[in-house]
Parts: sequence; structure tokens; C-alpha cells
Amino acid sequence: MRSSRFIFWLSMLAMMAVMLAACTSEPIKQQQQQQPSTPEGPPESVEDEEEGQTITLVTPDTAMKAPEEKSKYQIHTRLTDFHLLSESTGIAWGITNTELRLYQTKDHGETWVDISPSSNVQFIDKLEYGKDIVFADKDHGWIIRNKQGSAETILLNTTNGGDSWKLSSLPETGVVTALSFVSSQQGWIMAKGDISRGSEEKSLFHTSNNGGLWDEVMQNTEYSTSRVPGSVIPRTGSVIGLTFTDSLVGFATIREMQSSKLYITRDGGQKWKSSGQVFKSKLLDPCGSVYAGAPKLLGRGGSGSEVYIPVTCVKDNQASYMGYFTGDTGKSWNLVSFPMTGDAGKGTIQPVFRRLHDGWRMVNGIVYHSNDLGKTWKPFPRSKLLADNLAKYPNVVKLQFTSSDVGWMLIETTDKKRSRLMKSSDGGETWQGL
Repeated sequence: MRSSRFIFWLSMLAMMAVMLAACTSEPIKQQQQQQPSTPEGPPESVEDEEEGQTITLVTPDTAMKAPEEKSKYQIHTRLTDFHLLSESTGIAWGITNTELRLYQTKDHGETWVDISPSSNVQFIDKLEYGKDIVFADKDHGWIIRNKQGSAETILLNTTNGGDSWKLSSLPETGVVTALSFVSSQQGWIMAKGDISRGSEEKSLFHTSNNGGLWDEVMQNTEYSTSRVPGSVIPRTGSVIGLTFTDSLVGFATIREMQSSKLYITRDGGQKWKSSGQVFKSKLLDPCGSVYAGAPKLLGRGGSGSEVYIPVTCVKDNQASYMGYFTGDTGKSWNLVSFPMTGDAGKGTIQPVFRRLHDGWRMVNGIVYHSNDLGKTWKPFPRSKLLADNLAKYPNVVKLQFTSSDVGWMLIETTDKKRSRLMKSSDGGETWQGL
């Protein structure tokens, strides 16, 4: 009798061990390119909890089912960036052991689907949105893996929300420095060639068929430095950001040694003109150096697209923040100086905007909102949950709002080894972990 009971309890312990291993495992990686991922169950190991946060994954075949019918399991992952596509839909990613871990949520971050490409495509540096990765919508996305050693630059493309990825090489583009897509079919790639101090060769490529074919629409490689046409972005300086607002109008910010310039195209990228009214203001005269960020498309107003360009003014080793705004697709601009100070390592990030009159900033852990181009700011009461998280993760990596209510924030430790993704559903007043 005792022997039977012993065998019974030994069998039960074995079954519980199997079940526990299944519940704590990591998701199976996607199949090879162009093959849909069909995970049959949880994977065999878990990333170190100290390297990231816990997120709940669901298998692709159950993602659209009712919450109680979804096949769920939890993993720990290290996130380095994210992008909101709508109030409920967003993507987040990081690199672990040279593998890209890319996840998508369609239920406000409650559950996620692993949409990572094949682990055979390895990455060294973290991916930045607008430079290495872009999604036009929840289904259509592009990822650049710049050439590594003798390997060519690779473009990964999905048309089904990451269920499968198609790989193609871009052997003649050089190093890609910016990506911009205005639809599921139409986009641009900016690339750099030979580089010397303070200058680089620049080439712009355009696709109208989802990246199947690319045409070079602008280049300065065949011109000497003194003979570059006025309609071409010159070699001087390096590309910081590229944003097209539609099939014709695009903006490119160029950083030179201690200054920045803005170039605008109105014919799809073939001809570019320097905007003389940008980065030439009395407000900027006292600055020892002026650094512009990537142009941000905010939306469409009554007279054209709204665009915001963040500006950092450095004087005597002190940084102050400003912003250029246009509501008529770059025909006229407003430069606004933001009244803010704060330690970038203690819950501070320069302003971000969703629309011209809808912006947020953080200073020393306090979230502020502006409805007048950032001229004045209203602070929210200090959020205890946010403050508790900032005590562990003081660096604010990114802040984005996709509506007047819903926004995400990515924070990380000072050693950049751990991160935490948070969400606000009330315009930035309160925050919770995802």
C-alpha cells in the first residue's frame, strides 16, 4: 500500500514539473523567411528576470480569441524601444544575444504576440524607430539590418503583422541612416557612402511597391564638394532624420559640426532646398552649438501637415530645449523656447508632441502638458507609482502619446541593462506598468 502511494505521488510531482516548465518557457522563434510562425507551445528557457520586464505572450493562433480562450504564457524581455500605432496597438522590441525580439500588442499591452524575424538574421546595435524600423500600420513593417563585415545590407518586410518576413538585400545603398513610409506601398531610404570629417555621401531611394524595387531619386556621390547642385542635399553634415508627410513633401535634418540645417523636398525627393528660415533665429544666436532632432509628423491641419523639430541649444555646457513647429507643411515656422530645466538622469525628457497644441514633457519625474506649442506647461500631481518606478529606472528613454489620453513611456536603469514599459490612459496624469 505504501509503495502504491509513493508511486502515485511521484507521478504527480513529475506531471507538475512538466506543467511548470511549460508555463515559464520562452516563445518559439519564427520560422525561416516567408514562412508563418506556428508555435506549438512554450519554449525551453526564460531570459534572466534582471535583464527585463515580464510580459504576457499569446500564441498567434489564439491572439484573436476571447481573453479566456487565449493560450498565454509569461516571459522576461529587455525592451529598448517601442512605437504606438493606435490607442490599442503598438510594437516594442529589444536585442538579446544578437537576436531581435519584436512584439506586437492589440489590446492596450495586456497581451503580446512574438512577431520576431528569423534568429538567423543577427543584429549588433539596438534598433531606432525611423532609422532601422518603421511600421505603416499593424500589418506592414520594414526593418533594416545594415551590412556587417562582408554581409550586405538586408531589408526585412512583413505584410501580415509579423506572421512572416521577406528578406531582400540592398547591396548598392551603403549604410542606411533613415527610413520613412507614408503608406503600405510607398517609402524612402536615406543611405550614406564614403565618410570624411564633417561630410558624407548621401543617396535617397524610393519604392512604390512595398520595397520590391528601389529607384535612386537623389545622390551627391558623383559630384565634387564644390560642384554639388543646389537641388541636392550636400555632403556637408550627417543625416539625423528623414520624414515624408505624403508622396511629395519630405523633411531632412542635417547635423553639421556645431549647427544643423533643414532641407525640404516637394517632388518626392528628387530636388531639395535648404530652408533658410529654420535654425537662423535670434533665439539661437547665443547657442554655442545647435543640435536638431529628427522631424516628427504630427498630423494634418487645415492648411497642410503639422511637423515638429526638436532643438537642443548648448551654451557653456548647459543644454536648453526649443522646438520648431509648422502647420502648413513647412511654408512657415514658429520657434518656441521651452521653459524647463532638469537632470536627464532623473526622470527628465525634452518635450514630445502629438499635435501642434498637444504636447508633454517630464522634468525630475513630474509630467507636464501644454496646449499652446509648448509656451506654457501645466504640471500633473506627482504620480506615486511612476515615482516608485523612476527610483529604480531613472532614465527616460522615450515618451509617446497616440491620442490625448493614451501614451506610453519607456524607462531604464542607469546601466541600461533593465527597462520598464509604462502606460497612461488619462493624458499623463497617472501611470501603470505594462
